[in-house]
Amino acid sequence: MKAIDIGRQHVSTVNGATPVSEVARLMQKHQVTCLVVAETSMRPLGVISERDLVLRALAPGADFVHMTAAGIMSTPAIVCHSDATLSDIVQAMAGGGVAHLPLVDDEGRLVGIVSATDVTAAVTELLAQLAKALAPDALTDRPYS
Repeated sequence: MKAIDIGRQHVSTVNGATPVSEVARLMQKHQVTCLVVAETSMRPLGVISERDLVLRALAPGADFVHMTAAGIMSTPAIVCHSDATLSDIVQAMAGGGVAHLPLVDDEGRLVGIVSATDVTAAVTELLAQLAKALAPDALTDRPYS
């Protein structure tokens, strides 16, 4: 199972000059919890999560009206190759303390994104496949099946 199979290929992006108010609007519009800040060539520069909005844009004394995506993004972007394994993804997330990893191709261009929720779903699916393969009838008599 590759990273691109676990994550999503559609990624909501902004450029560094995008006003924070637009960042928040786009997150709401696209119903996402993060945006990737990318340059024109689609190379990720950073990531803006809901946490970044709260801690940086809404911090006491912050000038929300004049802030841009570049001013609140977590940078540099911690990325993972689209062919990375599940183990690689978990190590990158744990090592970087992040819940979202932009996925890049061989040229470093953005091709997708994977979240901790995506990883959890993938692990759950793999465990269900294992349980079914090892004991196909074992779960049918359970009250939660």
